[in-house]
Amino acid sequence: MAESPAGGRPETGPVRAAIFAPIGDEGRALLVERRLAEAIWAGMLVDGERLPSEAELAQLFGVALVTAREALVALREQGLVTTVRGRKGGSFVTAPSGDALTHTRLAGMSRLELRDRGSHYTVVLTGCAELAAARVDPAEVDYVRGIVPRDHSTGCDVGAWRRAETEFYLAVAALTQSARLTREVIRLEADFGALLRLPLQDPDHRRTTADRLSALADALADGDSETARRVTRAQVTDTLELLADLHAAVR
Repeated sequence: MAESPAGGRPETGPVRAAIFAPIGDEGRALLVERRLAEAIWAGMLVDGERLPSEAELAQLFGVALVTAREALVALREQGLVTTVRGRKGGSFVTAPSGDALTHTRLAGMSRLELRDRGSHYTVVLTGCAELAAARVDPAEVDYVRGIVPRDHSTGCDVGAWRRAETEFYLAVAALTQSARLTREVIRLEADFGALLRLPLQDPDHRRTTADRLSALADALADGDSETARRVTRAQVTDTLELLADLHAAVR
């Protein structure tokens, strides 16, 4: 099964289950490829991580072995996966690199497109938070709470913060018990999440983010849908305002 790189989080939990959930009747290589690519772009399959074998992927996704193999070939062609032969070989994630590409994407967006994407993200994520609070098993909240980083100092690992916030929201989506909603949040994180994590370079924003994620975890544990929705909306709205400032600066 998948192996976490040194220092990574255990390869368990509702987010992992959503990534590798069976494809079902739509079991085509393109869908397997898209599911894995979105997880890589969202940062949930991290650089250097060993993927399950072709046979294991086929079993996890509920597809033929040749389908899993074709998906891996396509991911290699995109530069998202590297395959190493031999006893310690396998297929390993090659994650897209650095802030430069993300800033380029941001600069290439119009203000209208940025606002439109932000609105979509806000509606989906706040809805997930509300629904998760209504459906979650309180025992599952410990997993979500454990994702929140504690170090928001100037010298902290900003990359780890970005991965953690992404994982947190994907975990909240998974707690809705809706595979469709979870996959939509994975898709949104792959498409827009890297931009939304840019403001985490600011220690003050990291501190505010930690407080709000902890407050959201508390609301989930209490089954408080209204507070879960309100806290999530406040966090996303503030992040979008900071992102709009960055957008104005790079254009």
